[in-house]
Amino acid sequence: MTTNQIRVGIAGAGFVTARGHIPAYRRLRNVSVEAICDPNIERARTVATEFGIPDVYADYDEMLAKTGLDLVSVGSPNRFHASQAIAALERGCHVYCEKPMALTVAEATAMADAARKAGRKLTLGLHHRYRPEALALKPMCRAGELGEIYYGRAAMMRRSGIPGYGSHFTSKELAGGGALYDIGVHILDLALYFMGHPEPLAVSGVTFAEFGPQRKKLGGWGADILPGPARFDVDDLATALVRFASGAVLHLEAAWAFHGRSEERVQLVGRAGGAEIYPALLGQGTSLKVYQDWGDRPVDITPELPRFDVGQQARQIEDFVAHLNDAAPPTVTADEGVILTRILAGIYRSAETGTEVKV
Repeated sequence: MTTNQIRVGIAGAGFVTARGHIPAYRRLRNVSVEAICDPNIERARTVATEFGIPDVYADYDEMLAKTGLDLVSVGSPNRFHASQAIAALERGCHVYCEKPMALTVAEATAMADAARKAGRKLTLGLHHRYRPEALALKPMCRAGELGEIYYGRAAMMRRSGIPGYGSHFTSKELAGGGALYDIGVHILDLALYFMGHPEPLAVSGVTFAEFGPQRKKLGGWGADILPGPARFDVDDLATALVRFASGAVLHLEAAWAFHGRSEERVQLVGRAGGAEIYPALLGQGTSLKVYQDWGDRPVDITPELPRFDVGQQARQIEDFVAHLNDAAPPTVTADEGVILTRILAGIYRSAETGTEVKV
């Protein structure tokens, strides 16, 4: 358990850090947020004033050089995740990095290697593992109550929820991808977590950009921040089939916008049982169902879910900080992030080539 005061620096002054990372760190008695950096210095100053952060920088390397940080929280656009995480690790800092880990497998691998070389911890903001449903189901999977999972379906589908036009989310240069990288990564990670991270072999994927180019279906998630034709060169819907060395397969779906019912679901089919998670999405409520047999009679089980007074990202950050100096790896490891990146990057390659690709 870490007891010494931990000095944290924040990379990026956008929504995810201002409304997620920083409030989570401020809850912890042994943590002080000492610095924030953003190329938009005025935005960084606004966030610093709100939260009483003493040092403000426009240059990331300057922040690392001057502040003597113990931990860096990376919430910059996706393009900068790898370079900023590696720079912090090489300075001897632990790193909490937002998803997706990186834009390429080479970048993700370099991040994992840098953490090992530095002897520091690197985790990723895949906080859906801290949902009550996930915390209830994972021990059952670990104990083999579902048996070997040979089929899975993971879907995170927003009916109307493109996160702005002209923001970094809708720029391939800055984000690397669209709905798949933004929200598909969460539901894919959750499915892999329950399946025990089997070795992926190949993926077949298709992506679409139907509503973004028409400047439709913001749904209150973002703003149209560019006059004239908006920048939108990423996917607003993606689907894929992932094959694993074990013989298992996973069907993945992710969308910011489509004509259909909003859905967030993980379905698992094992040789001894199955399970479905219906996490909260847009007020739909939550549930976890486990499907097994009593003899030859089907039995449905509704496990009791834990209750918390703070959100899942705050719990992940608290858990990461509490165990910074332990020998055990974080709940979300860098190597698991590399597996995710192999699959996600493979889906985009498959969509471009129109063929199944090895990962």
